[in-house]
Amino acid sequence: MAEDKTQQNDRPATKPIPVKPAVEPMSNKDEAPPGTPGTGETMAPKTGETYVQGIGGA
Repeated sequence: MAEDKTQQNDRPATKPIPVKPAVEPMSNKDEAPPGTPGTGETMAPKTGETYVQGIGGA
């Protein structure tokens, strides 16, 4: 009887566990992924939305 319960618990979960992506998805205003060297986070004054923008340099 105890063996039956063990076998039932050894089955994988029926629903997948959600996993947060390592990198946030880019918005339509982003010029590069967050954390890219040579970029900075900018805030739009009218909307308050933040996005990643290149800061120049070579």
